[in-house]
Amino acid sequence: MLTIVGGPMFSGKTTWIIDYVTKLTPGSFVLFKPNIDTRFGKDVCVTHHGKSFPAVNLNTKKIDFSQLKEELTTIVIDELNFFSPDALIPLIKEQQKKGRNIIGAGLLYDYKRQPFGATLPLSKTADSFIRLYARCDRCGKDAGHSYRKVDVKNQFLLGAKETYGACCDDCWEILSSNV
Repeated sequence: MLTIVGGPMFSGKTTWIIDYVTKLTPGSFVLFKPNIDTRFGKDVCVTHHGKSFPAVNLNTKKIDFSQLKEELTTIVIDELNFFSPDALIPLIKEQQKKGRNIIGAGLLYDYKRQPFGATLPLSKTADSFIRLYARCDRCGKDAGHSYRKVDVKNQFLLGAKETYGACCDDCWEILSSNV
């Protein structure tokens, strides 16, 4: 079973992941986070509201599931957007063939509304896709997009509220052009 949770910044993706894993039997799962995401600490998955859960760092350049214990039934990965689809998807399929459930969450699109990492491709083949929304910073409507508050052109820029915001379709151009 493949379940993907997607949405913009501040939509509750990591909160959903943490709430999910707290219901699982200890020892039956592993929660991974990308090793490059150091915003809130190492070896811990943390929401923007401070909720946390221990996590294992997964190297985004060299993904390795070979050390997983046989008794694991579920693999949970936060911030799928930081992983290359070409590298991650074959490994996920391999784990599914072993009978493991895969749960993942991440941004579907970057601040330019361009596909970002593995989240979107995985959502298209998922058994279950959960789309989350934030609240638009400008008008308060459901926000399906993230926008960048700082003038940095790289697709990869770690940040939180000081760097990113959430917006609806109607407000995206206005908020995105303010940088």
